Amino acid sequence: MRKECVNLLERKFFFVQSFEIYNGVSGFYDYGPLGCAVKQNVENFWRNHFVLEEDMLEMSCSNIMLDEVLQTSGHVDKFADFMVKDTKSGTPRRADKLIEEHFEAELAKKKKPKPEVIAEMEKIMMDVETYDASQLDEVITKWKIKDPISKAELTKAELFNLMFTINIGPTG
Repeated sequence: MRKECVNLLERKFFFVQSFEIYNGVSGFYDYGPLGCAVKQNVENFWRNHFVLEEDMLEMSCSNIMLDEVLQTSGHVDKFADFMVKDTKSGTPRRADKLIEEHFEAELAKKKKPKPEVIAEMEKIMMDVETYDASQLDEVITKWKIKDPISKAELTKAELFNLMFTINIGPTG
């Protein structure tokens, strides 16, 4: 269902992945006329609620911050996820989300697992975001989880910090 919806939105040019003809960049999107209108409506709805009804003040700040700000706020230390990669293509995936998606697909099948297996899957799905690398690797190995697209084996889980460096100007 989601694929069909995204496909429709892309065909009607609500949005497309930025730099799509050059294989794109994950997380960056360009909005077409209808996408701009929807985005503007959502922003106006948010603004009407929080600024007008809740009497808050609106600010607009830079999207790029100094490293010291992000260090002090704890973002550099806490904004990290465990990633695994497809051993064929090297495509990275969030380990916890991959496990959840695998279990959701198993639970959606017509032939359901045994109740005790379902209970174990549900417990793992509830706790998986708190797992460390070895626990994630253990689940992936035990349940024989592979890349959902290529069906390839996965690498060991590694911590990936979501805060990345951007150099500003010629001196960085």
